[in-house]
Amino acid sequence: MSLGARLDWARLRSRRAPDLHGWVKVDLEAMWATPDLLYLCDGAPSPEQMPVDRLRQAQAHAWEEAGDILSYGESLGHEPLRSAIAERMADRGVSDIDADQILITNGSQQGLDLVARALFDRGDIVIVEGPTYFGALQAFDAYGVEYRVAPMDEHGLIPELLEPLLIQEPRPKAIYTVPTFQNPTGVTLSPERREQLLALARLANVAVIEDDPYGEIYYTDEPVAPLRALDPNVIYLGTFSKTLAPALRMGWLVAPPDIFRLASNSKEAVDIMSDRFVQRAVVGTIADGWLDNQLVGGRAFYRERRDRMLAALEREMPEGVSWTKPEGGFFLWLSLPNGLTGDVLLRQALTHQLGFLPGSCFYPDSRPDTALRLSWPTTAPDMIDEGIRRLGLAIRECLSEQII
Repeated sequence: MSLGARLDWARLRSRRAPDLHGWVKVDLEAMWATPDLLYLCDGAPSPEQMPVDRLRQAQAHAWEEAGDILSYGESLGHEPLRSAIAERMADRGVSDIDADQILITNGSQQGLDLVARALFDRGDIVIVEGPTYFGALQAFDAYGVEYRVAPMDEHGLIPELLEPLLIQEPRPKAIYTVPTFQNPTGVTLSPERREQLLALARLANVAVIEDDPYGEIYYTDEPVAPLRALDPNVIYLGTFSKTLAPALRMGWLVAPPDIFRLASNSKEAVDIMSDRFVQRAVVGTIADGWLDNQLVGGRAFYRERRDRMLAALEREMPEGVSWTKPEGGFFLWLSLPNGLTGDVLLRQALTHQLGFLPGSCFYPDSRPDTALRLSWPTTAPDMIDEGIRRLGLAIRECLSEQII
């Protein structure tokens, strides 16, 4: 009997397998294959802002207790870490939660998956911002959902255009939003619209999923309070990926009791618990007000690079190009004139060894979009200048040659 015959995996794989895909649906192979690429779209914090030595020391200290933490335990997460998170959220206006209402997740990306497990069946409707974070689409797609796209402007979601999407049949299950320093546009939902969004959601009996990775990276005098500070029905996702380091995979979830229980049960089923050593390392790293002091310098660091990019755009962009001016976070959204799409511009930019993510990456249907996302955290100031110079050159070439 031969064991060499291949199995018919097309018969064996799940019906939802076609819904499992990579982080973007758009073909970007040509960009990644470009040698000496200057990439102006990284979503990670700068390596200069990652506290390597402090994390190393805190991790070493955690290993001194290895005998007590090498086994299973703490399915919700390390209690001192959950308490520290509750205190940080209270500082931003969420004062009605304690450690027992916080679930530690492997980054907020796992939180998205756990929420989707608790809420969505195949065919359910999810309202997302247009444009939206593609990682949320990747997580939700695995559960076979369908989307309605809610338009945005410089003040975030537009309530008057959201309302018809909420009452349209079939009724949606949830609204997914990044209301503060949004990915990819950088805009922040205005206070008036926050109230309107939550009122509409309550009236329609629709869940609000708030993804808040950038809330502590603000360039103004005061932080923006999360939606969760206004309504305990909000499902909230936070992370240390932007304030410490992405590789730690330390995020958290806050949800109403019914969803919290389901998410906690799903967490146990998926990976039992998050890394017990890393949780303790994070507690040791952020202790005694260290993270607050670190973020003061971090905000100044990122604000300087944002200002450098805004100044370069003013200098280099041709007439008709516009962009958002974020008050925090890592991204801005650049809109192109004369029907020029981000996908077409990217092909031209690659001839100048410049890369970015076109707007089509940020829609469920990968629609062509006359915009693109830019970021500044990991790019040195002189390379920000050079990248924007190359971008302006590529835009002019497309417009002058009518490459649309």
